[in-house]
Amino acid sequence: MLEQAFQTHLQKEQFWQAGDKVVVATSTGVDSMVLLWLLTHLPQKQRPQVVVAHVNHELRAQSTAEEKYLTQFCRLHAIPLRIQHWSKASHPETGVEAAARQFRYAFFDQVMRTESAHYLVTAHHGDDQLETLLMKLVRSGELHEMRGIRQVRPFKTGTLIRPLLPFSKQQLRDYADQIGLRYYEDQTNQEQTVLRNRMRHAVVPLLKRENPHLIQNANRFSQSLTQMVAHQDDLTAALLPLLAIKKQPAAIEGRLDQLDGLNQTQQRALWQLVWQRYFKTLPALKAAQLMQVQQLLANPQKPQGQVALNNGIIFEKQYRCFRIGVHQIVDSLVKTRTLAINEWLRLKNGEQIGVFDIDHLPNQVQRQQVVWLAPEEWPLQLRALQATDRIMLDKAHHKTIQRLWIDTKTPQAKRQNAWAVWTPNQLLGRPDLRISALFNREQTGKIRYILCYLDD
Repeated sequence: MLEQAFQTHLQKEQFWQAGDKVVVATSTGVDSMVLLWLLTHLPQKQRPQVVVAHVNHELRAQSTAEEKYLTQFCRLHAIPLRIQHWSKASHPETGVEAAARQFRYAFFDQVMRTESAHYLVTAHHGDDQLETLLMKLVRSGELHEMRGIRQVRPFKTGTLIRPLLPFSKQQLRDYADQIGLRYYEDQTNQEQTVLRNRMRHAVVPLLKRENPHLIQNANRFSQSLTQMVAHQDDLTAALLPLLAIKKQPAAIEGRLDQLDGLNQTQQRALWQLVWQRYFKTLPALKAAQLMQVQQLLANPQKPQGQVALNNGIIFEKQYRCFRIGVHQIVDSLVKTRTLAINEWLRLKNGEQIGVFDIDHLPNQVQRQQVVWLAPEEWPLQLRALQATDRIMLDKAHHKTIQRLWIDTKTPQAKRQNAWAVWTPNQLLGRPDLRISALFNREQTGKIRYILCYLDD
């Protein structure tokens, strides 16, 4: 008998305490009507306070009849009912199913808050579990995507519970027919254009004939896989400090120095965990994307490079550092600007540069460099720096900026927005490049200044 099996399951799992308030998502389909009936007919020592939440999606002609029936049912059984309409005007032209789900769960969250309920209960059952696993296998087979429907998971400020997962759709339908419980069939569940419906009507029946315990196996597989992946994540989390990750406004940055001792499996798990922690709203990375990242990191001939991930996010290798985030648009930060003596000049990215005499040095400086300047070498200007520009190393030798960038392992992103300080006739330098030797010693007819730099 389903009632007894349901009570035994609740006794084992202890989802809630008797008297706790739960919001039950109810659609008038056989699954949710059986769930509602079972919850409201539990023994007093197990029964929660039930609040029904129903969304009229206005997608079918019978939606009005369903709402009317549920209203009468709840009134008859003295169950609080909260109803929300998803007006036709709000329906998108595409992606209706995803939009409807988002609307439903936003409403459920609202009801939970209004009712001070900590639990949301839905009627997902064993067939839903099996169909979900098969669909994920067909679509990708990616390990992190193969986890099925969890029986308990966090939801907003509370907990989402699916107490019908151990039971099949047929068990629910047989029970409803046995007790004479009225429910509505959603005719869209018969449409063969939907993958889930094709699984439900063509594939699952064949598999069930092979093994009557298939639903139990599906639940066991989902639980085991979830536990295994969680255990792997716990082990991998211990490796996160190796990356020395720093969060930026639109990205994360870190170092690659400590990864050489990890094998490929550990590295893939590490990057997947990084993705899940810092980009948790996006789908898990595919195996092919993780492989591309590994190949880039393992290629000594490519000290810099990029791998496209999901939703416009880029993985960037920058010598022994990395960056994961939105692609940086190349936009010159610097137009030609003149440096005034004893004043900071601030750039759009927060950097500051200034030239000061010894009596007016600022209190806070990150880098500074002595420069000796004659009157004709003024004014100093800030200009964009090009790879072909040359800087003097001594009286007889110079080097291109491109060569200096390579020597100093300057990341590509910094090269694209690089700037430098110039006299009217010569490149003076910038804080992370050496200043020409011609400017670094006392010279007759020249005055000593301090070139100062700050980076917010």
